[in-house]
Amino acid sequence: MKQLILLLFFITTSQNVSSETLSSDISVMSLNIYGWKTMPQHSDKYAQLINSNNIEVVGIQEGVNDWQLTSKYPTDYSRSNTLDESLGKCWTHKFQIFINQCAGVEFVESGRFDLTDGPNATRTGEYAIIEKSNNKYLLVNIHWDHESEATRIANAIETANLINSMTKYPTILLGDFNSQCNGKETLLMQMKTKMTLFEHAGIDCIFTKNLIGNTKVISALPSDHPSIIAKLKPKRHFDINF
Repeated sequence: MKQLILLLFFITTSQNVSSETLSSDISVMSLNIYGWKTMPQHSDKYAQLINSNNIEVVGIQEGVNDWQLTSKYPTDYSRSNTLDESLGKCWTHKFQIFINQCAGVEFVESGRFDLTDGPNATRTGEYAIIEKSNNKYLLVNIHWDHESEATRIANAIETANLINSMTKYPTILLGDFNSQCNGKETLLMQMKTKMTLFEHAGIDCIFTKNLIGNTKVISALPSDHPSIIAKLKPKRHFDINF
């Protein structure tokens, strides 16, 4: 009888762990769509890339016209809107952050934050608190300046300040950093936030905090950047040694 009870406990516990593991995973992609060169004519191709990899959350770069603007924040998100149309009815977006609602992902909050502008581009960061299966995450999507190291250092500090203002959530920072993922600017951001470099592909990076999982880098042609995919879940007390 005692053995039967132990067996039932083991089966029940195993089922609960499996269910929790499956429900807590979230698949995230960082994708520079090489907007001025490949959009809108290749929007359907990018949508196919995203959907074929079963992605639930996407942060894109170059989905906004930020070139030589006079306003504080970019306002022309026509490339992002086109990609949203190509992705289909399951998808919605806030600025350049996209979620698959059919996968159970929801926006809780979203917004933009100011980044120091480069010599020729108006820079803006984006964030969203997203929820899936009762787990909330902070996702930050950035595109730092491509011409000025001093501007990127300012961008790193501004990004860190935003992340440090929302420390209650497991955090994903992704984007085009226009600097090596272990470069001076990104190391400064890491020092201030205690984030971990999770995956890198040249100047495209994913950093995380209080998350575990796995990643891969794939071709995103016709983009001039590869794409990074991460499958993540919150780090719990029993995952600390993973």
